[in-house]
Amino acid sequence: MKNLAYWQNWLNREKIILLIGSLFLLFGATFPWYRLPTPILEAFGTNLVFTNIGRIVAGMFAFLGLAFTFLFSISHAPRSLFWTGLISVLLFPYFITTWSPKVAFIASSYYKQVESVSYHVNSNFSEVQAQWKQNIFLDKPEPPPTTFELSIQDSRFFQLPSWDKVLQNGLGYKNSFFSFIGKGWSYSWIGFVISLIGYYLADENKNVQLLIRDVSLFFLVTVLLLTIILISQVGVNIVNYQLETQFAKGEYGKVVNISKTLASWYPPLQGDEAFFERLAKAEFYGGEPEPALLNFVKGLEHYKLGDFQEAENDFQKSLYIQPNLFLARGYLASAILNQGVNYLKDSNIRKPGTAADIFEKVLQIFPNHVEALYDLMLARVVNGEFQKSAETAKQIIQGQQYFQEPSIGLLGQAYLHLAWADYHNDDINKTWERYRQSVDPRTWSKFSGEEK
Repeated sequence: MKNLAYWQNWLNREKIILLIGSLFLLFGATFPWYRLPTPILEAFGTNLVFTNIGRIVAGMFAFLGLAFTFLFSISHAPRSLFWTGLISVLLFPYFITTWSPKVAFIASSYYKQVESVSYHVNSNFSEVQAQWKQNIFLDKPEPPPTTFELSIQDSRFFQLPSWDKVLQNGLGYKNSFFSFIGKGWSYSWIGFVISLIGYYLADENKNVQLLIRDVSLFFLVTVLLLTIILISQVGVNIVNYQLETQFAKGEYGKVVNISKTLASWYPPLQGDEAFFERLAKAEFYGGEPEPALLNFVKGLEHYKLGDFQEAENDFQKSLYIQPNLFLARGYLASAILNQGVNYLKDSNIRKPGTAADIFEKVLQIFPNHVEALYDLMLARVVNGEFQKSAETAKQIIQGQQYFQEPSIGLLGQAYLHLAWADYHNDDINKTWERYRQSVDPRTWSKFSGEEK
């Protein structure tokens, strides 16, 4: 009877809710917070190890919640700590997009590549469905994205309709970020919310007053944090504008010194084309050119003129001198990719085999590059290399597993290429299964393990 009375006393709603919240936080510590293909991260000299800090924090809060579920009184729970944890988790997109420019660049590039390929598939459906694809024309890749996305151009930025840019580009709440978000982050903020609900249910006489007081306090704290973030970003734009003025006046020494300091204080500028172009020119006119940036600017000029071979040479030199210049790596991949596209676009020099070799070269610079893989898959088929095309299709399928919402059109094409390879191997049954996958997404899970 004593044991029954104990469990009846323990099994109250606040402890059950707190237990559920703690379990969600435990899941948040178990699952990754962010996911990107490892080969890309290694090529750009970065990793996602720092995101494990969030997992460690979620784990600590999970055990703290379990302690107040089983051992201590909920009324003495550190609600302020859990509010702080919730705000920190919600600022995770800001930390990634602002303080890890390489990861932000990779995510934006990867997302943009899929968008471009999906548009090509949807716009040329009849051509890309044709087996031999002799009449297919590939789209030229767009320049790599900038990581300095919150650029204030004029006073209209301060009008209310424009403030969605602050949420998306300033705080990182944009599609290119959430395309690769992991389950751990989602479980964590849900766990914090549920845990806080459990704490406020502990005292029915005071829970409403406590909730109003804490929400008011942390609303002010959140507003203060967001104000500081916004002021810092506006301040960066002001200094950036002053650099333009100083450059026009010929004050190149000031431009160089301030630019380097600003880039170290605000990392997104490390992935901005215009910022580096101005810095390189200031160094050159000041008589102290930096070879890496100088070659990068030369590459940009050749790239804009459509001279992709010379652009490739310049970007290659820049990257050799400064391997951490990730924007140069992005442009190098784009310059090489453009050359391959030209070999399939121009009927006078149409060489699918050469184009395929060039696309393979892109993948050495930028592994898992979606446009390069897609173009390579098509070039292999045009050249009659169905088995090699199927191998590329498998790489595309593997890469799409990192996206929250994989591209239906791209995956359909990948499975269609697998079907053609099976057909040329005289495996009619497998061909039919693959063809079903190319037109029916419901069948993907059945065979997805074969591409891993």
